[in-house]
Amino acid sequence: MQLTMIRPADEHRPGHQKHNNIRPHTENDILELGKLYFNSYPLGTVPNIDAAVTDIKAALAGEYGRFLPASNLVYQKDKEILGCVMVVDSPPWDDVANLVFVIDIFVEPKHRSKGIGKNLLQAALSAIPPTREVGLRVESENTAAVALYRSLGFVEVPVNNN
Repeated sequence: MQLTMIRPADEHRPGHQKHNNIRPHTENDILELGKLYFNSYPLGTVPNIDAAVTDIKAALAGEYGRFLPASNLVYQKDKEILGCVMVVDSPPWDDVANLVFVIDIFVEPKHRSKGIGKNLLQAALSAIPPTREVGLRVESENTAAVALYRSLGFVEVPVNNN
């Protein structure tokens, strides 16, 4: 089951220290990000690398909301991108349309549980005005991700079945 989680606005939210391995992603990263995206999710989530690249391009083009360059980041080590976070403002889904929204965060599977996702998300959040609420969706079975998001102040919101 998919959960929607929201990090409430907080004017007193502390900043995040800059991390040397984190930088904004660019159009030059699209192919590498597509490969990482394809390899980071369970088989069948995206049909192939071309489809993953198309999805990355769609995000950059604003198809999932207004692209926020300062919050769309990659974690790079030794010239290899190991993780990515993608964030938009005003996504097209009615229940979260008024939020800043994390549309994706993915980390190379063999580099998970090393803090890469947490560092990426903290850096992305630090570029968002603290007066804005931030939302995301996650599969409830992904207990590691749910725990990470809770540790960063995200709370589950009830599903509205009206």
